[in-house]
Parts: sequence; structure tokens; C-alpha cells
Amino acid sequence: MTPQKSMMAIVLTAALTLPNLAYAACTQQDAMAKATQLSQLVQAKMAKDPASGQAVMMKMQPIMQANQAKMTSGGTIDWDSVCTQYDALITQAQ
Repeated sequence: MTPQKSMMAIVLTAALTLPNLAYAACTQQDAMAKATQLSQLVQAKMAKDPASGQAVMMKMQPIMQANQAKMTSGGTIDWDSVCTQYDALITQAQ
């Protein structure tokens, strides 16, 4: 699987599992919008500078996998933290 497909699989998995959860300050919809924006930025970065895009993706994957693990196990998601992490990755991807 290519890095882009792997990243998209993680984003899509998160998108399918997020609707059952919510958080007041930063909602699941906010987090999904940020995940989508980040995915688009990483894809563009991969096209222009694969090494740089790969570096951002490597930072993104553990965050998304940790959140997915929490959702799968019924854990609580701190959406403010998720949004803050995505904002930092978005800044790096720009």
C-alpha cells in the first residue's frame, strides 16, 4: 500500500468511527474537518516534496492510530487535544 493510500485508510477509518462520539469545545465534526484538511495538505506536499510529506505523515499516523484505538476500546476522546494536534500538523504541512 502506498503512503497516500495508507494515510487515506486511516482518515477513512477515523471518519467511520467518529460519528458515535462528541466533545463540546471541539466537536467530532471539527476534528474531521481538520483531518480532511490535513490529508489534502499532506497529499499536496507528497506531490511536491515526498520526503517532507512523508515526515508529516509519520507524525500524523501515531496520533490517528492512538485515537482510533481509544474509540475501538470505548475510551474517551479529548477532542480539544485532537484538534490541537491536528492544528500543529496542519501548520507543519503548509
